[in-house]
Amino acid sequence: MTTNREFKNVDNKSPGGNYPLSKEPVLTKGSQDVNDKFVSLEADNMSLPVTTPDNSLTNPQSNSPKPMTTESSAQISWWQTWQIWAIVLVILSGGIGYGATSMLLRLPQTKTCSNVFWPVASAAVRIYCAQNLAEQKTVDDYLSAIALVEKLPDNHPLRSEINRNVEKWATGILDIGETKFQEGNLEAAIAIAQEIPENLEAQKIVDSKIDNWQTVWTKAEGNYNRVEELLRAAKWNEAFSAAVRLADVRNSYWSTTKYQEAIDNINIAQEESATLDKAVTQLEEGSLDNLFAAIKKAEAISEDSYAYAEAQDILAQGKNRIFALADEYLTKQNWSKLLNITYNVPGETLGIAELVQEWKILANAGTSAELGSVLNLEDAISEAAELTPEASLYAQAQQLMARWTLEIEDVKHFDRASELAQGANITSYRAAIAELKLIPNGNPRHQEAQKQINQWRGEIQIIEDRPIIARARELAAPSNVTAWRRAIAEINLVSSSSPLYREARKYASRWQSSIERVEDQPILDQAISLANLKNYDEAIQTARQIRSGRALSSQAQKKIALWQQEIKAREYLRQAFKLADQRTPDALAQAIRTIRQIPSSTSSYYQVTPNVNDWSTEMVVLAERASYYSLEEAIAIARKIPSGTTGYSNAQSLIKTWDEKLNPTPVLDKKAKSVLDLKLEKTTNKSEN
Repeated sequence: MTTNREFKNVDNKSPGGNYPLSKEPVLTKGSQDVNDKFVSLEADNMSLPVTTPDNSLTNPQSNSPKPMTTESSAQISWWQTWQIWAIVLVILSGGIGYGATSMLLRLPQTKTCSNVFWPVASAAVRIYCAQNLAEQKTVDDYLSAIALVEKLPDNHPLRSEINRNVEKWATGILDIGETKFQEGNLEAAIAIAQEIPENLEAQKIVDSKIDNWQTVWTKAEGNYNRVEELLRAAKWNEAFSAAVRLADVRNSYWSTTKYQEAIDNINIAQEESATLDKAVTQLEEGSLDNLFAAIKKAEAISEDSYAYAEAQDILAQGKNRIFALADEYLTKQNWSKLLNITYNVPGETLGIAELVQEWKILANAGTSAELGSVLNLEDAISEAAELTPEASLYAQAQQLMARWTLEIEDVKHFDRASELAQGANITSYRAAIAELKLIPNGNPRHQEAQKQINQWRGEIQIIEDRPIIARARELAAPSNVTAWRRAIAEINLVSSSSPLYREARKYASRWQSSIERVEDQPILDQAISLANLKNYDEAIQTARQIRSGRALSSQAQKKIALWQQEIKAREYLRQAFKLADQRTPDALAQAIRTIRQIPSSTSSYYQVTPNVNDWSTEMVVLAERASYYSLEEAIAIARKIPSGTTGYSNAQSLIKTWDEKLNPTPVLDKKAKSVLDLKLEKTTNKSEN
């Protein structure tokens, strides 16, 4: 496609000469493109010849050019010319409309108004320039616009237009103030509103707006303060209810930012309160680890927290508990636990940093002293000497240093005694004991010395008593009463203070039991022989000759209890047979209950089951006989048969049969049944009413 194309006709006529054509203007590139597209489209759709750039005609249906007729050439030229002018008209009309609109919208700007000499400016100019200022939509521009038109007198012909604009601009200022108010800046909103001149009609709107802002703000502030009060009182549900009311406030700042802040504060307060509740529980549990954990939780609560006061309370309780434990550990000289406190207690937080340092010095000194050597004790004294007279624990440190000084002398005696006791014989132990007795009663190691003395005395007694036990065992070797008695007499020479006393008592008890068994076994055998002959009374009397506490006493008592059961079983069996001999239903039932009391461990128990079954069967027979003349009496007899017997199931079946005979189920015809149903329905309706 060519970028610049002209449609020419030398004689300004169509090829046929019938239709004069006006000379066409040169088209712009855009117009030519549109024309080319249009011509191309027509050619494609109508299969018409198309004019080429060199004014020759081509047929899209043929590759070779063909001459056109005069009539066809005139029609195509007219058609193309009409399309071009239509396009030109459209472009021109669009351009004119756009230019006119731009000119209308392009009003004189501030540059024009800035050149106005205002003392002689007309009202129209003032209104126009004021409107331009107001279009900036800032407080200063709105105020400048109002000031510009308010110079005009009240009776000016354009006063109504001026007032309408002033009210609109005042409303614009209030809208800016409303934005500040919604952003949470009440003071800025009021300051903006108060800049509106007081002599305006819109002043009533200003006062109303400020009053509304202050009312909404005061109410929201009150709700927020109420939330904080409830949080300090740990009333979570009420605090949440108060916070929810903030969401209904007609202010974006309070209904969103402050509302979310209140909800976040509630969540934080609940979490911190739960943490402190756990801290209180740990504080009450009493262990050192729980105490440290409770203090750590309370220490983490910041000053601006609603739970800060509660946290300080826990810290105060923890501090008192630490003081009590530290005093206890100092008194008991439990240096490891005291040192543990110094490593875990936050001294700076509790305000006891200096005291914690003093505890640490004494705990380290005490730990050194516990090692026990002379060198360790000297180190302990040196460490405790770091506490100056101004220290709180200075007096206690001096007492400990005096104690450790005495203990150094005690340790020297212990070292000498240990060397003497290495001989492990009576002479060396007695020499070591004599050395330890040099430690005075009031010295730190006196009690320890006494324990060591007692231990070495025990070693001496073991050396002295071991031969006695060996000699007693040799005497008991023949295993007869005489030998055992001689062995017991020998071993009794071991004193109760001897470490071997318990061992000696075991041997003595064993030999004494052997003597008692030899003496009492014939008596028990005789009692058993009598029991085998069913002579239980004499067997019991014989077994009771074995006194309580002797070797066979327990065995004899068990036999006596068994034989007493045999006697009772015989009595139950006798009573049961006596009752059964009466052959009445009541007597037979009582006989069954009586014989069932016989224990299964007795020799009479084998008679229980056969007799129970026989007597229950006999009761069934008595019930059947009674049914010939009285079903009621037959049922009564059958119900007396105890369960678990062979006659019980048969009796239950008979009871059911006889009961049906006594109480037959009535058969109603349809008419009677319907009447009965009607009565029942009436009775039911009455009860419901």
